[in-house]
Amino acid sequence: MMAILTWLGKRATGTMAAGVFLGLAVPDLAALAKPLLVPAIVVMLTMSLLRLEPAAIRRAAGSPLRILPAVALVLLVSPMLGYAAAEALDLEHGIATALVVWTASPPLISVPAIAVLLGLDGALALMVTTVAGLLVPVTLPPIVFALIGLELDISPTGLALRLALLLAGAGLAAVAIRRVVGAARLQRHAPAIDGAFLLIMLLFAVAVMDGVTRTAIAEPGRVAGLLALVFAASLGMQAIGWAVFRATGARNAATLALVAGNRNMALVLGAAPAAFEPDGFLFLAMLQFPIYLLPALLKPLYRRAGT
Repeated sequence: MMAILTWLGKRATGTMAAGVFLGLAVPDLAALAKPLLVPAIVVMLTMSLLRLEPAAIRRAAGSPLRILPAVALVLLVSPMLGYAAAEALDLEHGIATALVVWTASPPLISVPAIAVLLGLDGALALMVTTVAGLLVPVTLPPIVFALIGLELDISPTGLALRLALLLAGAGLAAVAIRRVVGAARLQRHAPAIDGAFLLIMLLFAVAVMDGVTRTAIAEPGRVAGLLALVFAASLGMQAIGWAVFRATGARNAATLALVAGNRNMALVLGAAPAAFEPDGFLFLAMLQFPIYLLPALLKPLYRRAGT
């Protein structure tokens, strides 16, 4: 089993690119995987923390000037850009809502681990992801309501508590595993850990693809247009992140570009699903394609920036 996980870990980005189509090819798997969505999120966060050295996290935490501008871009500037794009493209209300919510959401919890796989600064990605995740209950509801008139049916305090418990639980689990297993053994089996992380990501992707195959057959043109939109949104935010932080160094800018272009919209949809139209769920499913494909497609650029 370890050999299989190691093999997957060494081919992570290519396997991600191929695996994203599994949920489309075998749609019945989605219904079976759905109950595992929340556990998958917790496991991915724990594994992201496990792969990072404590010293690297302390160095990143000691540089707030590297973190706060990125958090401001993700939580404050980004939704304004999303709203402007929705207005310029004259998107229908459900898709416009989903786009603005996506641009106002915190980074994906899997971004730090993806950053490590790509040779970028995983500790920096983790700190931005963590700070943005803790602040999003304060920023997202008023911004989204002000821009598109959507009020999320959940208190900021309640959402903040859920996020804090999630982060604290994953952090404690990672510390316990590191102490029991030992840093040296974790380093030795790093490719196997990456392989296990990849399997959890694929499980999540399969679960959120429920119903997408059916919709694609019924409305191929609409699904293709939405797919183009999510790729443009992710690439656009990555390009903006790179341009804004280019002066801070190529590796730093590439890491923050990755953070800016990959958002945890599932967190918001999971907290207040009744506030969104069905288009929002389809938008979330389509987002898995840039999440899983772009690391493979952009890997040469990220690798060059990370060296």
